[in-house]
Amino acid sequence: MIVGILSLSSCKVQKIVDEPKEELSQVAKSTTTTVEPELTTEPAKETSTEPATTTIAPTGIDPEVIKPNELGHIMVVMYHGIMDNPPYHRTKEEFTKDLQTMYDLGYRLITLDEYLTGRIKTEPGMTPIHLTFDDGLDTTFALKKTADGFTVDENTAIGILEDFCKEHPDFGHGASLYFHDTENNFGDVGTDKDRFDWLLEHGYELGNHTATHDNLSTLTEPEVIKEVGRVEKYVESLYPDMKLRVLTYPFGATPDDAFYQSALKGEYEGTTYDYEIGLREGPSGPFRPITHKDFQRYNAPRVRGSEGENGDLYWYFDYYEENPSFKFVSDGYPDAMYIPEDWEEGLSDYAKENFSIIKY
Repeated sequence: MIVGILSLSSCKVQKIVDEPKEELSQVAKSTTTTVEPELTTEPAKETSTEPATTTIAPTGIDPEVIKPNELGHIMVVMYHGIMDNPPYHRTKEEFTKDLQTMYDLGYRLITLDEYLTGRIKTEPGMTPIHLTFDDGLDTTFALKKTADGFTVDENTAIGILEDFCKEHPDFGHGASLYFHDTENNFGDVGTDKDRFDWLLEHGYELGNHTATHDNLSTLTEPEVIKEVGRVEKYVESLYPDMKLRVLTYPFGATPDDAFYQSALKGEYEGTTYDYEIGLREGPSGPFRPITHKDFQRYNAPRVRGSEGENGDLYWYFDYYEENPSFKFVSDGYPDAMYIPEDWEEGLSDYAKENFSIIKY
């Protein structure tokens, strides 16, 4: 079975949910507070009901040296294209600077699957980060025709990222890209399937940005289902076995509470969908991992990939440099979780049932 990533994101409506003062005392304030509705669907869990705790630490690391904290924050960064149009776009020089800053500060790329499962493969002592790109733009990703087929346009965000990862192989690799139900995603060289195939073959994850990028908060229930379902149906026409996993909200706007869950689980013209996570847009926080009991599965935050505004990417770079204890610091073992002893109360049932918990 092919597994894809669904996301419906982004632009101007800001919703900041659950920002504890003890964690984000200086975070950008919002005049709107959203309470996540209770959904009837729950994430799949193991059958065990006992915490998978252990006092036997994996060999090869000294927690007192690297100070791992696998309940710390993991930033998910929201980008769009490569152009001079802040704050949603970055120039080539700015995006390269972002990547270099991440690398220099000890951030390492993870896939969205790692983020969704909590099985982080980042090397010990480093902090995972995930990059997302909205709108299906040809400045985000595009192909160039070659004698042997296709290659990535080096001036797009993915082209820049590919070059950076080759120069810094320990940075990790991957990102997720979100699009509409149109045949013109990511330019016009090749077909949509040619472009999607290239991304999938090179380790990227695909996602949905709704059919028309409409504001879900203004739509009726049938309209919401159509916005979500059309993209799902389009993907199914290209990849019959692909199942999409993630939903993000255009403009950061969620549907009416009365039918909130219809955007997350439902059926459109015979095609079903059932999403594991919903992502909003920045500025927002805190960026808790899926293993934290307060992780907001259907209203998870992203940070805007920009510089110079309160609550944007560089604001958080500074925040975590000043408050390093809140960062997720990897132990290097996907199946184990090193945490400071005083963080134990933050463990979710999912974490207790699926990981070896090592307190220090």
